[in-house]
Amino acid sequence: MKISNLSVDRPVAITMIILVIVLIGGVALTMLPLELTPDIEMPFLMITTSYSGGSPEEVEELVTRPIEQSVATLDGLDTLSTTSREGFSWVMLRLNYGTDLTEAKNDLRDLMAEIENRLPDSAETPRIRNFDPNAEPIMEISIAGMEAEQLKTIAEDSIQPELEKINGVAAAEISGGREREIKINIDQNLLEAYQISLDQIASVIRASNQDGGLGSVMVGEEEISVRAQGEFESVDDIRNLKIRTSAGDEIPLTLISKIEDSYKDVSSISYLNGRESVGLSIQKQGDSNIVSVANEVEAAVENLKQSYSDLEIVITSNNAEYIKDSLASVQQNFIIGGILAVIILYLFLRNISSTIVIATAIPTSILATFAIMFFTDLSINTITLGGIALGVGMIVDNSIVVLENIYRKRAKGLDRFKAAKAGSSEVATAIFASTLTTAAVFIPIVFVEDMMAELFTPMALTVSFSLFASLLVALTFIPMLSSKALKISHNENNNALKDKKYLNFYQNILKKALKNRYKILVGLIVFFIFFGSGIYFGFIPITTEYMPASDQGSIRVYVSMPDNSTIERSDQIAKEIYNQIKEIKEIENVTARVNNGRARFSIELITQDQRQQDVEAVAEAIRNKTAAIAGPRINVAAQSSMRGGSGSSIEVKISGSDLETLLNYGENAERLLNKIEGIRNTDLSLERGNPEIHVNLNRREIQNQGFTEREIITYAEMALDGSTVDQLTEAGEEIDIIIQLAEADRRSLNNLRNLKIFKANGDSVLLSQLAEIGPGSGFSAIERENQQRYITVSADTFERALGEVQEDVEKIMAAELNLPTNYLLSYGGEAQEMDESFSQLITAAVMAILLVYMVMAAQFESLIYPFVIMFTVPLSAAGAVIALIITGMSLSTYGMIGAIMLVGIVVNNAIVMIDYINNRKEKMNRREAILEAAPIRLRPILMTTLTTVLAMMPLAVGIGTGAETQQPLAVVVIGGLLFSTILTLIIIPVVYDIVDEFRNKVVNYLRRIVHNE
Repeated sequence: MKISNLSVDRPVAITMIILVIVLIGGVALTMLPLELTPDIEMPFLMITTSYSGGSPEEVEELVTRPIEQSVATLDGLDTLSTTSREGFSWVMLRLNYGTDLTEAKNDLRDLMAEIENRLPDSAETPRIRNFDPNAEPIMEISIAGMEAEQLKTIAEDSIQPELEKINGVAAAEISGGREREIKINIDQNLLEAYQISLDQIASVIRASNQDGGLGSVMVGEEEISVRAQGEFESVDDIRNLKIRTSAGDEIPLTLISKIEDSYKDVSSISYLNGRESVGLSIQKQGDSNIVSVANEVEAAVENLKQSYSDLEIVITSNNAEYIKDSLASVQQNFIIGGILAVIILYLFLRNISSTIVIATAIPTSILATFAIMFFTDLSINTITLGGIALGVGMIVDNSIVVLENIYRKRAKGLDRFKAAKAGSSEVATAIFASTLTTAAVFIPIVFVEDMMAELFTPMALTVSFSLFASLLVALTFIPMLSSKALKISHNENNNALKDKKYLNFYQNILKKALKNRYKILVGLIVFFIFFGSGIYFGFIPITTEYMPASDQGSIRVYVSMPDNSTIERSDQIAKEIYNQIKEIKEIENVTARVNNGRARFSIELITQDQRQQDVEAVAEAIRNKTAAIAGPRINVAAQSSMRGGSGSSIEVKISGSDLETLLNYGENAERLLNKIEGIRNTDLSLERGNPEIHVNLNRREIQNQGFTEREIITYAEMALDGSTVDQLTEAGEEIDIIIQLAEADRRSLNNLRNLKIFKANGDSVLLSQLAEIGPGSGFSAIERENQQRYITVSADTFERALGEVQEDVEKIMAAELNLPTNYLLSYGGEAQEMDESFSQLITAAVMAILLVYMVMAAQFESLIYPFVIMFTVPLSAAGAVIALIITGMSLSTYGMIGAIMLVGIVVNNAIVMIDYINNRKEKMNRREAILEAAPIRLRPILMTTLTTVLAMMPLAVGIGTGAETQQPLAVVVIGGLLFSTILTLIIIPVVYDIVDEFRNKVVNYLRRIVHNE
């Protein structure tokens, strides 16, 4: 029994099944996690290795290169990038998407174990961890209102523990403030006089600060534990320590040192709206719901405000707010779209009962989609909700075709039960094929190999789920409801099927078109040639971009200070920047973090409905206000949720062996970039380090004196930079105890040369006897990619499309850079990611066209009729391009996805039309079948097209927070669908007439040949 017949015969059973689906979908809706975008596992792993005292060149040669050579053989490796800095090596592995990161980490551990003996003895064991270049805290909290050291204490003792106990919070990381420490500043001359080493003092401190179990004793019948309590209780305990000299005497530690209860040297300063502050960055646990976590953190902050009323505690950044606003915006858009679709249905049907019958398909199909999403582990995010919003109009398409056919059957006199069965059965094959063609276009996306597959597969699944749910509803629920609720009068019947003036008007146009069919075909071919060549040669302008920018109301300002800037100078410049931007009325909060040589501002704007300028306009205002500040390099960037793994829009990479040569050509490339319109924020990845003193150790002499290199480096670090040797616990606070030489003994080059290294017997050796010491220069970092040194010249774009700017970049570099032999030029950044994504999406589009053709060939059992229908595809492409040009939008990856969707959507109208013509051909000649079938299918074609278009219209207009990301997709689909539908009504019947006639002639000719033989 056919499913539609069963639904009419068993209405209660079908109703209960539908209600179960609706109930499960409603429950699933409340349980689905909320996210901004699908949870994408970024395929990055990082290996970090500390090599204390090593220069960037030494780190590169002794640590980075051996690791590079080992990991280059790792399965799934896409790109190997490394950075060697003073005392530290970073090795970044970008793997192919889909790689099992757990297995890759295990393989890396095995490789690191194999090369551990090849690394220097003083190098630490390489550490392997996951790395997400786009990862950011879900919330930022700032605390102000007291001295920095008090704020730090309150944050550590009270606020951080309170926030970290919240379910779903992984960490609340503190920045800023001042931290207490005990400094032991030792006089080097007195060390020599008493023949005491720094190591000896450190050992005494550690040995004197002990607390541990001694076992147990029996007291009566009880066994009681015994503990020795010898830990320091105050700074005075440290001051009272005695140090034994080489002569065996004991002297007070205070005799050879000055002990200070002070604060650590300031290395960073945090600000909230110009006031010194402490910041907390909230990181969520990987599988927790960001919105739920953020809500709990907000509640905790409100409680903390009451507990600390004298403090200013401000949530300066909350990603959950943007997520909630974006999801609400998409939800609002698809509700508006659904309402518009229902209005269109009524305007065409002019029948309340018919409209209600079809309108039920929308909520039923959407709730069924939520149920399937729950069981397939999808989340509610802007991508999946966008897929539902895009599918709202298409959801009713199948129901429209079914109901309209039932409507016609009723008009012919069938009762409502027979009409429901016959009408739905007659079009079942056609709507099943049209659903398959729409869903089939998403299959090739699975074969896309980068972030696009991870990002858009959930959309593809969501749209497919909703379409198949709508197919089930159209073949079960709609026939059942029609058999019960569909009412039709004779007058309505005549109006719908015979007496509509627009049907006669369309039929007359179609007659003229069929008489001039070859002229129309030639005109169509000429149009295709003109349009295609216009795009190829650039007469028809299509600009491209990677991802549409979204207004998150957040701006970052990155400041590179002048060379040799101290923390004080950096702080002064940061204050000057803040004073310039604080009066911009769209700014709500400004947080800043200042370090030696750099600063970072996080600027949050008031909500979109409260401001007159978008985030890009505010960012431009900041650039204008800070442009006159002399000295620092200031980069201003509006934050967007849709970024690739690269941080910059444009990247020019030059690889080669010599660092000086790389720097020279990098500076030249930067100069060329700045000539290009639409380029700003240029930056070089390779730069000279600050003036430094090089200590080149003499390994042979070190060994002769009975030392190791590690001992020399550790001792020198302790003397000059200080070393934490233990901690004092006071009132629950753990305070570092630092040993270092007195400032007078470590302020000059001569102090360094005269640094005394003590042997076990009390004798000392000058550092200058063990190393060559002198001023030097070098590079702050050395970068390598795929085992080649390189320099990156990065830049951002503005006021021009990314694709246009990239074309200009490649032209000017090819013409003027003139690299020497063995130096290579390549490109990266978002422009490169865009090219790679477009290339893969074009391949996916071609595969989609082939799949759609195959589905139609299987349906029609013909290779000819699908060819006729495929004429709609280039028509839709032309419409999409025209829509982008009219709206002034660029073609982005979202637009490309829209183009792929079009392939499956635009053929649906032609499928129904051709199927109906073929059915009529059995009873009349071809021309009569066309003239009868095409007008009959006109109303459902117009209804399905307009419901789809109007349902997407809110997305195309870009209403609400985050709507910018979906806008290009909706514009492409609307433009392509409208243009192709208008022309399909004429072109498809004309091409069908020509092709079918040609087919018949060929068949008859072949029959005559066979008959004559």
